[in-house]
Amino acid sequence: MVLSAADSLTLADGTQHPTGYWAEEVVRSHQVLTEAGVKVEIATPGGRPPTADPGSLDPNGENTASYQAYLDSISDELQHPKSLEAVSGPNYDGVYLPGGHAPMTDLADNADLKRILTRAVRKDQVVATLCHGAAGLLSVGEGALKNRRITAFTDEEENLGGLGERSPWFLASRLAEQQGVELATGPAWSDTVVVDGKLITGQNPASSESTAKAVVEALKNLPDNPAADLHGPEHIKLYRDTKGEQGYEWRYGTTILLLDTIGNKSGAPRTHALIYRPWKDAFLVVASNGGTDAPPAWSLNLQTRPDAQIQVKDQVIPVRARVATAAEKPAMWAEMTDAWPDYDDYQTRTDREIPVVVLEPTGEARPA
Repeated sequence: MVLSAADSLTLADGTQHPTGYWAEEVVRSHQVLTEAGVKVEIATPGGRPPTADPGSLDPNGENTASYQAYLDSISDELQHPKSLEAVSGPNYDGVYLPGGHAPMTDLADNADLKRILTRAVRKDQVVATLCHGAAGLLSVGEGALKNRRITAFTDEEENLGGLGERSPWFLASRLAEQQGVELATGPAWSDTVVVDGKLITGQNPASSESTAKAVVEALKNLPDNPAADLHGPEHIKLYRDTKGEQGYEWRYGTTILLLDTIGNKSGAPRTHALIYRPWKDAFLVVASNGGTDAPPAWSLNLQTRPDAQIQVKDQVIPVRARVATAAEKPAMWAEMTDAWPDYDDYQTRTDREIPVVVLEPTGEARPA
């Protein structure tokens, strides 16, 4: 659940308007999700504690006391959110953005949210926005949402009960103009939710519960994959034991091979589970090491001893490794970032040019 960390919005006349997250949207959404067994983690830009919009906790409001009581019950999560900069999209099954006017300040053009949401859309993860939380969709890469059906706080609602002419810009209009989405809005203040695949959007605070329930349903449809949360030795063992029946398919449509190398210093056998894509008669892997300056150990092993073997499902194949040439790399990189968009982000973290490694068969495959 991504919340804005802003507590004010610069209006059209240059004055500052107190804002924050809308209490009802966070409370009802968080409540519905957690009661359904969904684990919710809150993140904000910079990991700064978010502020509730004062207008959403009107002392005379009918539900103010219950909203405040629920917010108090999750105060530790709100006071110590994760930093959006440190969030890794593959660790989550979905992203949920409640509103309040605050997202118009620090989520409408946020590089980290762009990274997270663009990846989520490309890998068909659940992406949900509510009311002004849809401002976060403006961060998504150009063209990624073209012709997708969404709803958001409408221009009519902004004029009737929002900021009106004081608004620095109108959310629904900007989404249509900038992202090329198809707006599918209901009457003002209606409980309206639009579901376009795993892109789920709610129009206004009245849509909070319905939006969260739609997210719960979408999460129920995720494939049951025991290997999705495995890494390292556990993943390798499951893959070996089941001959790839479990462990070959990993997260969000990725496929895994096992690479057997010899340690360049130890001389001991080493096995690594790696995301791969087939390429003609060869296999592509990326020596990213999460974008650190040091290359992964397996790539150093291959530099010393390029002859190795891989297991793909229930087949073991001898291979020789080489680094993709400058001419080959653009097409191969595009193939691998299609499998795992985070490689693009990893490259921005290091001055090291992350190589694509080509594993070319040197003999016949045999059963594992």
